[in-house]
Amino acid sequence: MDSSSKTCLMAVLAASGSVVFLAMQAHNRLLSNFINQMEFQINASSTGAAAVREDPKKKVRFAADVADKGSGRRAAAGRRNGESLEAMPRNWQAMYKGILQQRNLRGYM
Repeated sequence: MDSSSKTCLMAVLAASGSVVFLAMQAHNRLLSNFINQMEFQINASSTGAAAVREDPKKKVRFAADVADKGSGRRAAAGRRNGESLEAMPRNWQAMYKGILQQRNLRGYM
């Protein structure tokens, strides 16, 4: 074989290898997209419309003896001026004390 036929053979091998590599990459991407779409459809059909919606937000409820409506603005303003925890409404006091206890248990402070 002369040098021109060797060069031609190397060019053919390089081109065919590149085509095979690109075909494999395209196949992998198409396959992964297809699998993702199928998983989404399976999850949506098995759980109904709940898969699209998020979980409802949790609501905080206080006991009747702790809940204090009103004076929320006054307590917040008083706290900024350096007044103590007792200036806050009782429901805020309970929540704030719980937050502080949780932080102390975790070692944040």
